[in-house]
Amino acid sequence: MLASLIAGLTSGGVYALLGLCVVLTYRLVAVVNFAMAATGAAGAYAMVWLIGEGVPGPLALAGGLLAGAALSALIGVVLVRWFAGHDERTKAAVTVALYVAIMAIGLRVFGGSATGARRFPAPLDGPAFTVGGVVVPQSVPVSLAFAVLITAGVGLLFSRTLLGLRLQALSERPATAQVVGIAVPRLALAVWAAIGALSTLVIVLVAPRLGGDFATLANLITTALAVAMVGAFRSLPMTLAGGLILGLLEGAAVSLSALQAYRGVVPFLVILVLLWWRSRNEVWDTAHTR
Repeated sequence: MLASLIAGLTSGGVYALLGLCVVLTYRLVAVVNFAMAATGAAGAYAMVWLIGEGVPGPLALAGGLLAGAALSALIGVVLVRWFAGHDERTKAAVTVALYVAIMAIGLRVFGGSATGARRFPAPLDGPAFTVGGVVVPQSVPVSLAFAVLITAGVGLLFSRTLLGLRLQALSERPATAQVVGIAVPRLALAVWAAIGALSTLVIVLVAPRLGGDFATLANLITTALAVAMVGAFRSLPMTLAGGLILGLLEGAAVSLSALQAYRGVVPFLVILVLLWWRSRNEVWDTAHTR
């Protein structure tokens, strides 16, 4: 059980990072980006291709991050140029369409689960320390530290810096921000590019564990959305906690033989329960305001 929970904690750190990417995109540009994991997977595959061409690992990683950032920025260009005045549901629908397009192109270029799996470098698979006789890989403290750093760093950025104030203005009052002199389109594209690079880095971290095929990596958006829903697409600390809880639940499911085949259902169950709970609260509030 302990080994399964530690494995779940490894996944939980990565899930938290994915959820944080979704929440940051929503908070900064008011878009639920369904194409986020697909763009990250494309950037990760670009890194693997560069390594196969003989490019040194650090440069290949930089190239993959640049590719993920460029693809995400391209999605941002589409939304900023043609859908800036539309509501959140329309923008989310556009990212769903782009997700389908990226998935189709990715499967065509990189192959499916049977032919498209790649060998990703796994520099963090070495042991970090031992707990109760179970070896904890370096990926656990690294992913957890990275998630905590992003949560704390973004919180400080929003509350203590001029850039943070501009980013909040971008998400909450874009028209007003433009009037007072903030370069809204340029800032929005910078946010899209940064999220693309970050999601690529997260996919690179998780790819060695998941087998490295494009469809599996791109479909991590389901887990990311479940984690983001724990934080109601607003709270970074709750999103961090949601990722860890989801990973631990998945690890516990793996340790029970009767549930092993159903561990992939955990994100869907989390989404279903949260939707039910929030709709229940809305019905309760409506009943008491009559």
